[in-house]
Amino acid sequence: MRGIQAVFTTIVLAGLTACSSGYGVGTGGGGDGSPAGSIKVGPNIEFVSRHTGKVPAVDTVAAGATVTWTWTGTLPHNVQSIGTPNFTSSGTLTGAGTYAVQFNVPGTYRYNCIVHGNAMSGTIVVL
Repeated sequence: MRGIQAVFTTIVLAGLTACSSGYGVGTGGGGDGSPAGSIKVGPNIEFVSRHTGKVPAVDTVAAGATVTWTWTGTLPHNVQSIGTPNFTSSGTLTGAGTYAVQFNVPGTYRYNCIVHGNAMSGTIVVL
């Protein structure tokens, strides 16, 4: 029985260590001095996570962290939540711009671009 408990404890501790060392986890930023959640509007119709490189973007942040979307270029874009909490960047932006939202409550939050819909979407996971 002690052997099973030791293995279980080791697995749990390894899992917690892996979760706490990922990019974007915690309020101190992405480990490279960047904001906890930094999402770039890609050169195509996509959101790209700075920390995971995934398309569509998936960022994991600690409760209380601020996520910032940044874009440049000639295509119009916007950021809007799908579900609650409700957030929407003001208007449709073309050219250079940023939009930031602070996430205080743990959960999974989906968003997309109002211009491109679900063809341009992403997810924020708040721990």
